Amino acid sequence: RDRYQRRVHGDNEKLEELFGGNQKVIEWIARLGALSAAERAELVGAAPAAPAKAAAPAGDDDDFDPFAEADEEEVAALEARKKKQAEEAAAQKPGGKSLIVLDIKPWDDTTDLKELEGLLRGKTLDGLTWGKSQLVDIAFGIKKLQFSIVIQDEKVSSDDLEDLVTGFSDHVQSMDIAAWNKL
Repeated sequence: RDRYQRRVHGDNEKLEELFGGNQKVIEWIARLGALSAAERAELVGAAPAAPAKAAAPAGDDDDFDPFAEADEEEVAALEARKKKQAEEAAAQKPGGKSLIVLDIKPWDDTTDLKELEGLLRGKTLDGLTWGKSQLVDIAFGIKKLQFSIVIQDEKVSSDDLEDLVTGFSDHVQSMDIAAWNKL
């Protein structure tokens, strides 16, 4: 019992040197020291250590080098496992979709935006769904056509949208993407 008290007293002196009079830190370290390895791992959010497997023969400990590089078989197995996990994750994840709001501005106030809306809805692209549209006042009687669309990210790009809309050059002066939200 005397030996234990001397050891604890020595530990306390070392902690006092390291942390000064900050008693809370010293108490926290003492509490952590009292926990088992599984409890400490759980406390910091790591998975608890796996239970020890069957004891290895005594001679095998000498051959273990924690800083040795992995051999080719281990590296190949690790790469194959990572590739398989990536493929599984990609297979489970459905294609991404985006909700986009387009601002389509005409050349002047004489442009028929209802006709332009009909022309745009008549165009189809694989992965493009036309949604709600509305006319929004800009200034001096000029309005812009605001369109909501949903696209599949793999199939339709912003360049495809711009080419589609600005293709009606008699009606469209410019097109802006007002909002782009991932679904």
